[in-house]
Amino acid sequence: GAAAPGADEAPSARARAVASKTWRRRDAPRVATPEAFVMDPSRREVERERACVVGERVVRVSAVCQEGCYPHKEYHVNQDCYVVAERQELAYADGGGVHACGEASHGRGVCGELLLGVFDGHGKRGEDCAQIASGYFTGTLIGETSETEALDASYARAFEKVNEEVCEIMGEDASFSGSTAITALFDADGTVRVGNVGDSRCVVGIRVANDELPLNRHTKTWNVLDLTHDQTCFRADERARMKAQAESPMMFATIGMVLGETPSHEEFGDGEPGSDDEYCDDPPRVFMSGYRFPGCAFTRSIGDTVGKALGVSATPEMSTHDLNASPATQCVVIASDGVFEFMSSGETMAIAERHYLEGGEGASERAAEEIVQAAYTRWQEQDERADDVTAIVAFIYPSDEVTIHPSNDVVATIQLNDVSKIMGAMTVS
Repeated sequence: GAAAPGADEAPSARARAVASKTWRRRDAPRVATPEAFVMDPSRREVERERACVVGERVVRVSAVCQEGCYPHKEYHVNQDCYVVAERQELAYADGGGVHACGEASHGRGVCGELLLGVFDGHGKRGEDCAQIASGYFTGTLIGETSETEALDASYARAFEKVNEEVCEIMGEDASFSGSTAITALFDADGTVRVGNVGDSRCVVGIRVANDELPLNRHTKTWNVLDLTHDQTCFRADERARMKAQAESPMMFATIGMVLGETPSHEEFGDGEPGSDDEYCDDPPRVFMSGYRFPGCAFTRSIGDTVGKALGVSATPEMSTHDLNASPATQCVVIASDGVFEFMSSGETMAIAERHYLEGGEGASERAAEEIVQAAYTRWQEQDERADDVTAIVAFIYPSDEVTIHPSNDVVATIQLNDVSKIMGAMTVS
């Protein structure tokens, strides 16, 4: 998404945003409602492949963010945003003191080597919530980080601080609007820290030994591992947490239950990826008791102030993946639920795997484009609309196997409304 303010300039930038109510916004489409249910390549943003040195590895990363199609909604604007930030964008100044490990602080450091993130807005002001969250996340993380505190704590706190920013800036407009937030932070020592608020997903592909077969039926050489667990009202543990944290009377129900069409109960199934529950047409949601709002199917989010009184949380679930303990890890994919609504993690990683094996410059970009295309096609086959779809693909290589050309030192960031050279192949007829 948009460039994040640095730690030193963040307060004034926030003040300006609150006062002026201005932040990055996309232009509305030229036509109020689409004439056909097709993917419009002119409503796409592409992060061209860049090579990032991460400790002893090189990560080649690209992102594709495609606006969805809502034939019955006027002037739909993409509500997905993303972040790709490298080491130079993750530096922070520290006031000195004692390091968390007991050593003296040197007053300067970096949060990590590479930060990847996807923010999926929802509600009437969803794009604004996602734009603010994605725009402030990097700067907020920098501002919360100190050499005298463990990174895990400041990383988790950044999500809560960003939630506060969105709620402050948006005011009442965040009552029923918000955004998911999922980020992966790579450090030089080989740790990937993942923070997740919502139902976007982070998945890794790990090469199996030559004499082994993958544990899923979609990939040929990779085992597929989800680093996140979708935070939806299907999860009994999340429902229990929300009941304990709710400040107002609340209930879990499907829309059919709220309308009196089906009996009320909480036997929703587990909603695990690949299950029939996951793809049901009427998932469980949280409502204020006796009312038909807010109807959040997610259990954690940024914004959504009415939902917050019902236990919807901005505190992320955290996980880590150790590239040293799992040196055969070759890919990390972060994507919005527009990808995973009708595609499994295995199907998604099978696309990435093929492009990784084919190799060549731009492989991660081609993988991201094909994942987005495949997800969009599933929407066309399964629904009367298509959600916004965003995928970040990061291919991981040992540094001694990759040559970084000088042109990689300076890489363009987002190219708005990019029509790629393979536009014809990406367009659905």
